[in-house]
Amino acid sequence: MPCAEQMDWIEKYLEHVRVERRLAARTVELYAFHLQALRDHAAEARLPLDRVQTAHVRRWMAQLHSAGREPRGIALVLSCWRSFYRWLGHEGLIGFNPVQDVHAPKAGKPLPKALGVDDAVRLAELYDPEADPWTEARDGAIVEVLYGCGLRVSELTGLDAQASGTARGWLDLDAGEANVLGKGSKRRIVPMGSKA
Repeated sequence: MPCAEQMDWIEKYLEHVRVERRLAARTVELYAFHLQALRDHAAEARLPLDRVQTAHVRRWMAQLHSAGREPRGIALVLSCWRSFYRWLGHEGLIGFNPVQDVHAPKAGKPLPKALGVDDAVRLAELYDPEADPWTEARDGAIVEVLYGCGLRVSELTGLDAQASGTARGWLDLDAGEANVLGKGSKRRIVPMGSKA
């Protein structure tokens, strides 16, 4: 069972993050909540905080995951606990951080939502009779190249009219292609529709 001194560790740590690290009040509240959960788990396992092992932390995280907690939420709990145990180590109160090598489950990476066909057509056909014809032509070409080639906005803005030693990407109008420098500095060639 945790001794009174160990019960005080959490209070001292919360004071440390509030005063020395100057964390926001809401963040300190979340830390207090997550550290109370750590205290409860340790008490349930009849463990003092300095006897918690990596296997215990992994079991508690698995319980959170099976209870439906999102990976991002689990990562926040782990970050709080890891920081707490790191502080205990700096204070010379423990010699081992049981959370150091525990990682949250990987969060899914949803694909970005593409513009629907009807919305893209409506955007491409948008016409403002008051606008400058050159601006209208430019904007139409931008939409056609962006949507028709499946480019990211950053890739589109990196395109030059022709290839050069400094171009990140360029349009090859004769071949009907765009040479694009994408994420991870990977170069790819994409077809460009005749309308663009």
